[in-house]
Amino acid sequence: MGHHVSDFAILSPYLVPVSMPHKKVNVGDGFILRAIERRLGEFRPSRIFSSRESPGLPVMNELRDARTVILGGANQLSDTFSVWPGATVRDIRSTGVAFVPFGIGLNGLPEKNRGFSDNTREVIEAIHERVEFSSWRCGRTVALLENAFPKLKGRFLMTSCPVVFDEPLLNGSRFNDRESSVAVTVTDRDTFWHRESSVLRFVARRFLRADKSLILHQNFEPITPFETRYGSWSGAQFVLSKRARLRSLARKLGYRVVVPSSADACIELYESIDLHIGSRLHAHLLFLSRGKRSFLIAVDKRARGFAEFLRFPLVDYRDIGRHLDFDFEIVRDNARRAFETMQTFVSSIGK
Repeated sequence: MGHHVSDFAILSPYLVPVSMPHKKVNVGDGFILRAIERRLGEFRPSRIFSSRESPGLPVMNELRDARTVILGGANQLSDTFSVWPGATVRDIRSTGVAFVPFGIGLNGLPEKNRGFSDNTREVIEAIHERVEFSSWRCGRTVALLENAFPKLKGRFLMTSCPVVFDEPLLNGSRFNDRESSVAVTVTDRDTFWHRESSVLRFVARRFLRADKSLILHQNFEPITPFETRYGSWSGAQFVLSKRARLRSLARKLGYRVVVPSSADACIELYESIDLHIGSRLHAHLLFLSRGKRSFLIAVDKRARGFAEFLRFPLVDYRDIGRHLDFDFEIVRDNARRAFETMQTFVSSIGK
């Protein structure tokens, strides 16, 4: 849509407030922010705010001035969903603002999608008093909403995540089949060691001559000088954390380990890499959007909705090789169909 500047404001999870020092920035949330800008135009820096905290008076004044506020994606639809933490239906109606969900998905954790709270039900109904359509990132999310709000059926649009829509995928002719450089992403939380170490070892064996990079979307545990200097020593496993051991394994296998400073830096890095194999959904979607092959390692149920409508395989880390000849033109065809719905949604914003 060009490089115009949007008059809208956005609440994005990419911005982590200082009040949450233990929360780590996720560059994938930044991919969503940039992808929304591809559809709506760039947001003024003064109108980009965090969705992770309640707005103070100066922020609230900016939201009211914008009149239309985008709710910027990610897996935010939990049983206690609102436009910001703790916002009530009274808060929302009193702003006079149209809040527009854009590419939001269900949380996916069973304990957070058991049934909407009364406040969340009122909030979702109030949102649709001021918007024609809302945008949701997969069919499972839409099905959840339509079951809970039958009177709003037809107004929850399955647009997919905006990250997947870019020119190379929508208008290209064939997927890049080069393998000279490979990015591996990991989800290094909960029980991850066996899964992620297995992926690193497989890629090192299968792409022996390729330049290999381990890209960390969230810097849960910063790299220390001790890890860098002594991590490859046989005794280091007894003193290093599992995250540090995973990075040390990657270095031993010939990877460079990269912690991008921002979403933009990560996007620029991915532009130079041919192939992605890993468990980070938004790295997967970004590579697909660029017409590059990507294989998503299954971690939990959060990506199932994407796999169902785009029809890409969710890869078992124990059997990656079986999927490497997948025909990605299937993804292109399904993305083009979803993009038609995205365009319907985008044209409705601000009316």
